[in-house]
Amino acid sequence: MNEKPLVTRMRENYKYFGGMSLIYGLIFTFCLYNNLSGITFPICVIVTIMFAILFMKKIEFRLQKYSILYILGMCLLGISTALTSSFFLHFFNILGIILLFFVFMIHQFYNDMNWNFPAYLKRIFILFGTIIECIPYPYWHGSKYINRNKDNKNHNTLIAIVIGFLLSLLILSVTLPLLLKSDLMFAKIFGEILKHINFSTIFGVSFMGILGFTLCYAFFSALCKYNFPEGRPRKLKYYNPVIGITFTSVVSFVYFVYCMIQIMYLFIGIHAGLPENVTYAQYARGGFWELLFVSFINFVMVLICMYIFSENLVLKIVLTFVSGCTFIMILSAAYRIILYIGVYHLTLLRILVLWFLAVLTFIIGGVIVSIYRKRFPLFQYIVAVVSVFYIFLSFLRPDAVVAKYNIAHMDEVSCEDVLYLLYNTSCDAAPEIAKLNEKIDMEDIKNENEFFEQQIINYFINISEENEGIYFRKANYSRIRAKLAADRWLEENSYTQMSR
Repeated sequence: MNEKPLVTRMRENYKYFGGMSLIYGLIFTFCLYNNLSGITFPICVIVTIMFAILFMKKIEFRLQKYSILYILGMCLLGISTALTSSFFLHFFNILGIILLFFVFMIHQFYNDMNWNFPAYLKRIFILFGTIIECIPYPYWHGSKYINRNKDNKNHNTLIAIVIGFLLSLLILSVTLPLLLKSDLMFAKIFGEILKHINFSTIFGVSFMGILGFTLCYAFFSALCKYNFPEGRPRKLKYYNPVIGITFTSVVSFVYFVYCMIQIMYLFIGIHAGLPENVTYAQYARGGFWELLFVSFINFVMVLICMYIFSENLVLKIVLTFVSGCTFIMILSAAYRIILYIGVYHLTLLRILVLWFLAVLTFIIGGVIVSIYRKRFPLFQYIVAVVSVFYIFLSFLRPDAVVAKYNIAHMDEVSCEDVLYLLYNTSCDAAPEIAKLNEKIDMEDIKNENEFFEQQIINYFINISEENEGIYFRKANYSRIRAKLAADRWLEENSYTQMSR
């Protein structure tokens, strides 16, 4: 199989690309080993971007138009990670950074502005598969580089030392346990030495370093392979639009009836004709999840119809009508969840639902534009909408919003309300939970339920102990604030670090 020119350039310049990948692996390990939320996380994101730019500069690729937007989004998500202690946000921040980095690098290597939505998704999966295929490349290219420089005496000496060291580890893994068992004094003396060595840490650090080195080299190799080069667009088979017009028209009629009922009974509030034993509040709060699911199905249905049926004005009008009905369904779902929040207060899930409805509204708007403008960059538009809204959500720190809202809107704070905040929110909520003293009297709580009092005490003791001695690498804004709030609460309520 012929090697791609850019891959050949990487192999021939292994000293640069391999060396830089090794340096990246060391920085990657320092920043992220047992630390996915500290101050070094955004540093790792920035370093990753810098190394990508340096690699592109080496193969004479310049920074493309709009790339700065992807870079900005990645940096903001990195900073957000160091400001929150929410596992949910940490996970989706990492996922968002990876996806933005993929799109950023694809934009650098390919003319992606004319790709439609399915084509872009397909190419992302192809790139992911190519990265897996390229995992052996850093070692394969390395072996070729070594063979090419086998006459270099110093180089050969270094390789020999590394091989000898690895062989010694292999032999000692078998002989050392036998020696320790054979002599008690040797075992005692050697045990004193070994107890100062943390083998799990050594293994973890080594694994992270190898992972960073491998991914750095393999990812760039995958891009250089050009697995989806530009060429003539493949001719797609389009189906008869009458099929689409027929089934979307039937669906539209049902949607029209449904939307009229929403307007009359939910938005205007006509009570007559409601089912027996169903109050208006119960009616308004019901069916939310079903509406959310139907709205998502509508989005997928319109998207598929746009790409599999021949262009037809009537079909466009019907799809626009379906999209309009989807707006009403989204509004209905949002109205229902707001009514529900008014009765049962906030949770993280309810904030996410409102967020998703807002995002879906903008996405459906973009879909309507793409119905009439074939060249509208729908994928990039959706990436921009989701990125902007998610970055806002990430900096909002929903757990803190939930705690602040619920505490402020509770006329009477129940044990269940407080236990939800203690066990279902991250440290982001701790400074707000510490203000519970303004709502409840700990003496009354103690007299009413001593176990509940102990739950609150344990919550703040846990936070204080778990965040003790946060050093530079693991410094996190949310955890530091939680630690300070917990210590203050324990001091103000005259509690010591009692055992649980």
